[in-house]
Amino acid sequence: MHGIILTQAPEDWEILQQKDGFAEVVLKGKFNVHPAAIKVGVESALPVVRVMREEDNMTVIPWTAAGCVEQGGEPFTGTFTARIRLPEGGLYRIETSLETKSTRPELTWLYRGDCVLHVGVGDLFLIAGQSNSAGYSRDFCMDPPHLCVHLYRNRSKWDLACHPMNESTFAGSLANEEMGIPGVSPYLSFAKKYYSLTGRPVGLVQTALGGSPMSRWDPEKGDLFANMMEKIHQTHGNYAGMLWYQGCSDTYPEQSAVYLERFRSFVDALRRGLGYQIPIFTMQLNRQINGLYDEAWGTVREAQRRAAEEIPGVYVLSTTNLSLCDGIHNSAQANVALGERLARHCHYVLNGGEEYGAPELERAWKVTEEEKESLGLKGEWLGMVFRHVRSCFIVCSDLGKDSGFTLVDEMGPVEIKRLRSTRQDKDHVYLELGRKPGTSLRLSFAWQADPTSRMPVDEVTYMPPLSFYQYEIK
Repeated sequence: MHGIILTQAPEDWEILQQKDGFAEVVLKGKFNVHPAAIKVGVESALPVVRVMREEDNMTVIPWTAAGCVEQGGEPFTGTFTARIRLPEGGLYRIETSLETKSTRPELTWLYRGDCVLHVGVGDLFLIAGQSNSAGYSRDFCMDPPHLCVHLYRNRSKWDLACHPMNESTFAGSLANEEMGIPGVSPYLSFAKKYYSLTGRPVGLVQTALGGSPMSRWDPEKGDLFANMMEKIHQTHGNYAGMLWYQGCSDTYPEQSAVYLERFRSFVDALRRGLGYQIPIFTMQLNRQINGLYDEAWGTVREAQRRAAEEIPGVYVLSTTNLSLCDGIHNSAQANVALGERLARHCHYVLNGGEEYGAPELERAWKVTEEEKESLGLKGEWLGMVFRHVRSCFIVCSDLGKDSGFTLVDEMGPVEIKRLRSTRQDKDHVYLELGRKPGTSLRLSFAWQADPTSRMPVDEVTYMPPLSFYQYEIK
C-alpha cells in the first residue's frame, strides 16, 4: 500500500490521560510513493499529520510536517516520527498523509495515509475490586453508552463502554475472567457524570473480579495484582485515579483482622509500580442480607474508614443506604446513583469542584448538664458532631433501634431510646440513652452485616455517615 502506514499510534477509541490540559502523542510509520507517480515525476515526499474534531469535522491541528524523516533505500520511501500535542477534549480523528511535489511545479498531491479514529484526551480510571466493582446488578435501569466514555476491554482493546464491562469475549485466559454473567456496573454512570462535570472524555480500565478476597490482590502472590499490573503496562500507566470497591470476601474473623494491613500493602505496591501517588477512591461495604460475622463486617468497614484517614490520597464514600438486587449486590438503580456520587466526589478531589463527601464522625461526648440545659434536654444524652455535612441531617426515624447507632460500656449494651437532629443542630446528632453510661464507652454506627435501612442522611448529598466500629469515647 502506498502513502503512510502507521507502525505506532494510539488505538481507535483510546482515551489519553491529559496533563495540564494536553496529551503528547507520538506517531511512527513508514511511507512510499505510488510507482505510477514516480513515472510521472516526483521531486519530494513529506509525511504530514493533522487532527480533526469528529463532531463537526473542523480542523484542530492543520497539516503539520513530521519532525524526523529518514529516507529509505528505494526512491521516495522511508520512515518518520511525528509528535503532536492534543488538547483536552475530543473525540478526534488523527489523519496522516504523504505530501508530494511533482517536477511540474503546479502539481502537488496528498496521498492516502492511515487514520486513528475516536480518540479522546481526558482522564483514565483504573477499576479494581470484586463483584460490586466488576458490576453484578441483575436488574435493569436506563444507563446507555456515551460516545465520550470508553473501556479497555478484557480482550486488550479499546472500545465504546457499555454493560457488562467485565465480559471476556476473545480475551483468552485471564485472571479476572468471571465464572458467571456480569451485569450493571457503577462506572458507566460515574464516567458519564464525570464527563458532564469536567468536559473530559473518560477511559475505564477494568481489572476487578467477583468474589475476590484481598489475598488475590496481594502484591507478591496475588494473580489479580499481577493481572492488574499487566493491564497497567498495556495502557501506559497514566491515570487520574483508581476506583476500588472490595471487602465482602474478607468479612470473616481472621481475614477482617488484617484487612487494613493488607490494603495498605496493596496501595504501597501499586504506587511503587506506577511511580507516582495515584489517588484511590474507595467505597465502604454496603450489606449482606442474613450475613454472618457482624463483628467482621464492622471491622472491615472500620478499616476502610481508617484507610482514608491514615493513608494519604485514599478517599472513601458510604453505600449503606443503597438498594440491593439480591442478597449482596447493589441494584442497577443503586449503581447509577453510586456512580454519580463517585463522580462528584472525584471532581471535588481532583479538580477542585463543589465539595462532596460522606459525613464522617469528628467527635462524640457525654452531654454535660450545662449543655442539656441550653438544648432543653432531660435525662442522659450522647452528642456527636460530623464533618462534611452540607446542610443538616434528615432523620427517617427518631427511634433508637432504627438509628444505626449502638453503644456499649463496661456493663454491656446501653439502650439508645431516640435520636435528635434538627436544622438548627446542622452537623450535630444527639442520642438519648436509657441509663447513665459508664466510663468505658464505645460507639458504633452501621457496622453489622445488615445494618438498619432507616439511618440519618445528609440533606444535600443524601448519603449516610461513614460506618465506624468501636469508637472510643474519652
